[in-house]
Amino acid sequence: MNSLVIYGATGYVGRLVAQLAVRRGLRPVLAGRDLRRLAALRIDAPVRAASLADPAALDRLLVDASVLLNAAGPFAETQRPLLDACLRTGTHYLDLSGEAAEFLDVRGRDDELVRAGVMAMPGVGFGVVPTDAVAVHLAGRLPLARRLELSFVTSGQVSRGTLGTLLAGLGEPGVQRRDGRLVPVRAGAAQRGIPADGRTVRVVTNPWRADVVSAGQSTGIPDVSTFFAVPAPLRLALRVAPAAPWLLTSPAGRRLRAALLRRIPEGPTPAQLDAGRSLVHGLATDDAGTVVEAVLTGPDPYRYSAYTAVELLARTAAGTVRPGYRTPAQVHGPDVALTTPGTVLRDLR
Repeated sequence: MNSLVIYGATGYVGRLVAQLAVRRGLRPVLAGRDLRRLAALRIDAPVRAASLADPAALDRLLVDASVLLNAAGPFAETQRPLLDACLRTGTHYLDLSGEAAEFLDVRGRDDELVRAGVMAMPGVGFGVVPTDAVAVHLAGRLPLARRLELSFVTSGQVSRGTLGTLLAGLGEPGVQRRDGRLVPVRAGAAQRGIPADGRTVRVVTNPWRADVVSAGQSTGIPDVSTFFAVPAPLRLALRVAPAAPWLLTSPAGRRLRAALLRRIPEGPTPAQLDAGRSLVHGLATDDAGTVVEAVLTGPDPYRYSAYTAVELLARTAAGTVRPGYRTPAQVHGPDVALTTPGTVLRDLR
């Protein structure tokens, strides 16, 4: 029971992960729903097809696997059937999701996971690895922290899948963590200024980010707020969507969204990946008013995701597991975020 499986290897990030895993010598099985597309990858690794609608096929795929990495979005559709198969076969589960709802689904299955001896770790890419690391780092510096703010800023080309997930979620309710509970919060409800590259960047509430779940799990800090930097047109969309959700959910709105996505490239080119950058800012405070602050800078989020996913795939296969729902920094510590080349974590105060 020693094979590694990457499901969704034909997607944009899935290909980046598969290529890097093979270069690192992990020799994964590349899996997905379409055998022809898998064979066309021309990556030096075995390929196998299995439909998400066929539990027996998924079980055959995983029967001799020690760990599965799910890189196939949308995760709201792929997460459950693949996690079900992992529970049936005793396979540890990783994925690249990054939405709070997806993490809550996994967390809700913690008892099942522990009984099966299976670890489930969603968000092993940019989804939460850097923010989880910053959260755990700050909690270590301020053990009685009461409030935590996590923000991210990225530059570079967005992929079709990422934009599709964001547009689909605009009309959905979001949450933040207050007194240890998740409470409804509107997108863009608050804004902050954070330091980034020698300037102040405005960030607004992002109520869908999985950080509100993962940081609570990793640190126990009762209040967690999440923010992101977005272009002005998207800030307008964040304000309009809750008041007019039919713009997104109506047939006409869905057709407009599909037409927009068709015009978006599948993902960044190699040159755009080289040029892209990411920044995660964290600020924690306690009831005495003590403040600690840190910033993590790194490469393009898609490249970051590939490196951290392969790193965590390798560590999980090597036996670094704790059965149940787990977060990256909870199991591996904050330094796991620094395994990606070009990543730096530094304290601001």
